[in-house]
Amino acid sequence: MKEFMRAVKIDVIVTSVVCIVMGVVLILFPTQVVTVACQAVGVILAILGGVRLVSTLLSKVKSGIDFPLGLLLLIVGVWILLHPASIESLIFIGVGVTLFFHGIKGIQMAWESQKSGYGSWIVLMLLSLLNAVFGVVCVIDCFGVFTVTATIALTLVGLALIYDGISSIFILSRVRKAAKDIIQDMEALDVPYEETR
Repeated sequence: MKEFMRAVKIDVIVTSVVCIVMGVVLILFPTQVVTVACQAVGVILAILGGVRLVSTLLSKVKSGIDFPLGLLLLIVGVWILLHPASIESLIFIGVGVTLFFHGIKGIQMAWESQKSGYGSWIVLMLLSLLNAVFGVVCVIDCFGVFTVTATIALTLVGLALIYDGISSIFILSRVRKAAKDIIQDMEALDVPYEETR
């Protein structure tokens, strides 16, 4: 159990810090961040396409798919680079899916803390549920269901990311405390403790 909690702790802390930093950056520079991220995708695709085209042209062994694939990647990459707004909704989907799965992970941890006897597990469950709802809202928003400006939407996504990071760290701290209490209680009763997997 200790090894599992250590692995979970590292994972949650790293992803939480990344979410908090991304949230702050999105709040401070909402449109610039999205534009740069979309342009980066365009550059990467264009480079991949260009490399594939050059390697296909220089290769003695020709494959029927390599040249068209390289050309397609190059064209799509250049198009995204020139029109970065065309893939902005993918960023909302990516953030939304991340928030949703962080919420589901938090719900699992809250449920485990409830089984361990942690009294305030319902608070952890509600915090995690709210996180999952933020994720769903981000995904739905990319289809234009809500009528807010892009800057407001990105600021709200930034706030949701900050909330995700802070709530994940809080939930982790409560679950770890519940696990430590159980181990201490077992040791106090002098009951042999065996880790199960």
